[in-house]
This record gives sequence, structure tokens and C-alpha cells, in this order.
Amino acid sequence: MIDKQAARRAAKEAPQHWVIYAARTGGQAWVGATPNLQAAENRLRFQLKMGSCTVAGMQAAHDGTLTTEALEEIDDALGPLARDEAVKTLRATWAARLSAKPMER
Repeated sequence: MIDKQAARRAAKEAPQHWVIYAARTGGQAWVGATPNLQAAENRLRFQLKMGSCTVAGMQAAHDGTLTTEALEEIDDALGPLARDEAVKTLRATWAARLSAKPMER
């Protein structure tokens, strides 16, 4: 039997490896940041399937497909404030580079 409390505790204590990523559907792209790309993709897939996606414009553009791609890793040594600043800058840079919309968190 799996100890759910231990699993949650381990997930919270695991080191975070933030990435800037692109999510694409319906010929459009969005750029976001996450400490867990697989979890972010799963969340988006579920929200799109249920018709409850909170990312502006993504639900309307959804054509039944979704792809995600890691674009750039954020330095693990950055503290929370520096990481937040890096996320804002890199998300905007990649959104402009890909002609995509930035995903606000």
C-alpha cells in the first residue's frame, strides 16, 4: 500500500527544476513556466478535455491535440525572488521569439 502522506511530503521536498515551456494547440502557442513539466502538461490536458482550461484563449483554440516542449531551464541556484524575475523575463522573451502568448501564473 502506498503512503499518500509520505508521497505528498516527498513531492513537496523534492528539488524544483523550473523550465520555460511552450504549449501548442490549434496552430497557436503559449509560453509558461513550471517546476514540473509533466504535471503542467497533465493539468492542461485535463482542463482542455473538461472544457475548463484557465489559460486565456487556449480552450477556444483547442483542436484535440496538445504538445509541450521545454525551451529553457532556469538556474536552480536562484532564490524565489530572482527566479520569479527570471521567469517573467524569459517567458516574455520566448513568447516574442515564438509569436506566442505568455501564460501568467
